[in-house]
Amino acid sequence: MHKILIIEDDFWISQSLKLYLENSSYEVFLYETWWWAKEFFQKILPDLVILDINLPEKDGIEVCKEIRAEYEIPIIMLTARNSEIDKIKWFETGADDYIGKPFSPRELLVRIQSVLRRSHKEKRENILKFKNIEIDTSRMTVKVNGHEVVMTKNEFDILKKIIEEDGQIVSRQTLMKDIIGYSDYLFDRTIDTHIKNIRRKIEDKDMIVTIRWEWYRLNK
Repeated sequence: MHKILIIEDDFWISQSLKLYLENSSYEVFLYETWWWAKEFFQKILPDLVILDINLPEKDGIEVCKEIRAEYEIPIIMLTARNSEIDKIKWFETGADDYIGKPFSPRELLVRIQSVLRRSHKEKRENILKFKNIEIDTSRMTVKVNGHEVVMTKNEFDILKKIIEEDGQIVSRQTLMKDIIGYSDYLFDRTIDTHIKNIRRKIEDKDMIVTIRWEWYRLNK
């Protein structure tokens, strides 16, 4: 069940949306201000945020910026402002969609479904998986057995390239030129060091096969 966080200081709007969305099989949480919602947000990340632009203490534009600085969670803005300049501003702050007041709950539901589908598709496209390894190319993170492993940028890019090739060989020349940025690769052992570190961090010395010290591939 998708979790939806609504930050709206109009009691009647928030209550009617909560009832409608719960009847549409969503789990809904209501807050009047970002100050109260923030602690919940950080503990239990919602799948989508519905955010009123005119909030007390900190307005929706600033809240949207704060969320987007750390998270890729979809955001739909609720607003009575409908000028072209306002619309551009919302999207520039990172909002995924907006809906003008007054609106019907049915219209908002359709927009929620659309944004969640798009977000889910993007997440799938950004994830590479091989055995117990998961690479998130948008966040540049690597997980082994569900636990995040810290890698340098070069290690991340090398592992990503090798997994993307799906068992095809990748030459030392390609890795040195395209990832490390060196043109003089013939006698440089930089790639060997990176491969050694990657094997250690993923706790699998056999996953990446070295062929005659010049090529690399997945051990499928």
